[in-house]
Amino acid sequence: MRIECQFYADKLPLSYRMGMVSLIKECLKKANPDVYQRYFKTNGSTPKPYAFAVYLQNYQMDQQEFHIDGFKLFLTSSDFEFMIPFLNGLQQLKEFQYKNYSFVRGPIRFLPEVKVRHSKIVAKTLSPILVENRNKEPVAPHDPSYNEELNFICQRLSLTLRQQPLRVPIRLTPINMRRTVIKERNEVFEQHQKDKHLFFTAYQGKFVLEGDPVDLQWLVDNGMALRTGQGFGCIAMEREVH
Repeated sequence: MRIECQFYADKLPLSYRMGMVSLIKECLKKANPDVYQRYFKTNGSTPKPYAFAVYLQNYQMDQQEFHIDGFKLFLTSSDFEFMIPFLNGLQQLKEFQYKNYSFVRGPIRFLPEVKVRHSKIVAKTLSPILVENRNKEPVAPHDPSYNEELNFICQRLSLTLRQQPLRVPIRLTPINMRRTVIKERNEVFEQHQKDKHLFFTAYQGKFVLEGDPVDLQWLVDNGMALRTGQGFGCIAMEREVH
């Protein structure tokens, strides 16, 4: 299930992704506290069964904030145990306060489902893909070890979220991807490092993705690679390669 929700706001912090995570948490709390506990309290480091991207409307940026005419939150998940409570909470939510920022919810739109039938697709990022090796060092798509690390991460996601391995290894071949450094804040991190940020080196753009169609469908529906629940790894299929 893929949805898009309009929010009305005049500004957002540069490090806005955790604000979106807080909004998602609030929706779950409103609709089903047990589901909230399962995904965010019982084991906060467990991979989340969704991915999201944010579209800033008519934005201008200064050193601290984005000045905007609003934003759209795009969220996708194939897990109805997550998605139904999230949607119920989102419909109940009229306004949300994140730190000094206020968001007013607008219309919610359900988007057409995308069906993957072939083993090779052309896709694009809606939010950057984050791949790190086991030493937590970023890996670029042109690096020879990239697909090995990507498979290690996606295999772990698959085993955790759907209790089954990938059917075959996946392979990502960049078409036109560029590096982006994301500056983010984290409440736990801030408790120990005041006024410090976390930096993530991720990649965005267009790429070819190969694998079993069932696995490719799952990755399109739920995101891929690291931190999908924090605004990374949300992808969209542009076309299949026959």
